[in-house]
Amino acid sequence: MQRAPYGLTGGDANRRRPRYAVTMTRSARRARPGSRRDGEVRSIRSDVVRYPVDDPRAPHSRDTEGRRAAVRSLPSARDTGLALQGRLAREARRRERERRQRTAIAVAALIGIALLVIGWRQTSDRKAASMSADAIGPNTSLVVSDTRTSPAMPSWTRGGAGVPGLPSIKTASMARPDPTPIIATLGSLKIRLPVRLEDLTELGFHQASYAYALHMRMALPKANMGKAKRNGGTGRDLAKQQSGEDAVLTGRALVMWRSRPGAPDSAADVGAKAGSDVLAPVSGVVVKVKRYKLYGKYDDFEVHIRPDDANHVDCVLIHVDDLSVSVGDRVASGVTRIAAVRLLSDREKMQLADYTGEAGDHVHIQMNDIRHPDYKGLEGAIDPKSVPRITRSSAVPVSAR
Repeated sequence: MQRAPYGLTGGDANRRRPRYAVTMTRSARRARPGSRRDGEVRSIRSDVVRYPVDDPRAPHSRDTEGRRAAVRSLPSARDTGLALQGRLAREARRRERERRQRTAIAVAALIGIALLVIGWRQTSDRKAASMSADAIGPNTSLVVSDTRTSPAMPSWTRGGAGVPGLPSIKTASMARPDPTPIIATLGSLKIRLPVRLEDLTELGFHQASYAYALHMRMALPKANMGKAKRNGGTGRDLAKQQSGEDAVLTGRALVMWRSRPGAPDSAADVGAKAGSDVLAPVSGVVVKVKRYKLYGKYDDFEVHIRPDDANHVDCVLIHVDDLSVSVGDRVASGVTRIAAVRLLSDREKMQLADYTGEAGDHVHIQMNDIRHPDYKGLEGAIDPKSVPRITRSSAVPVSAR
């Protein structure tokens, strides 16, 4: 039998190898470093591809030199780029979609935050405008305090700009309310109406119970007591009331005599309905707050204020509750709320009720001489010199309660 060429036998002898069939060396069948894989598709480096000789009938040689002569290398096959398709491409598209979604969510969140900030600022501006409008009217109080805060009041109302330890608040652009009008004087000390003008029922002066009470000079003319009793008041016309630092309360004042020695000008009863705000009648420091029994029967408070312009005077207010100041607080005359009028008319007959046509509840004001040997009202009080003084221009106006 004739030997088949190329060492092939049987049916294989009649087959011809395909021209330019791709073959790989044994080492090329393994995954090589640098080769790229994409799912089930593998791209083979082109430098490992070998092609057979053109003539398939060339004699087969077993020696190395013959094999090298029988096989030649053709130019490298072109990389088809199949590795750029498949899973990696899908992963890239998925990451791109996720990135776009995150970007859209971030943009939406920023837009929402911007809208919230704009709404908050508009609301704050409306509140500030409302506060400024209220500060011009009578329903406004002014809190002047030192670096020690009062627990009864919000922290942002306890002090003024430029004071160490207090919030930095610009007050130059804030409208400062006018103080209440003057009702009496004591030397150079101005004593202001301790209730708001619209809450006032009547103003009456009378004798104090003790000799250490100082005589005040009424800033108003005396009223006709008989006429006031018949008419249920002095007929004060609030439309004629002037405003400003030196404004005096319009109308006339009652002079109510009692069975006590001295002139009826050492104490004042300022009428207002129970629960009305009580304002500081003088500027100074709260040196003492005391709970006591009125007439030995009824709960009441004493509030002692040392005036800035009269170091020998102790300004005392009684018939009050719902205190909003404490010892050491500074107060401004005619603007700082310190308490509320106490309800006493349901337990005692009020002399002021004879001239007001109503219950007669009031706040009692008295100027005591601390130099008097019999005066013991400041026992336990603080030294006002330990509290720094604050000017009215640096005070912070706040809305009334």
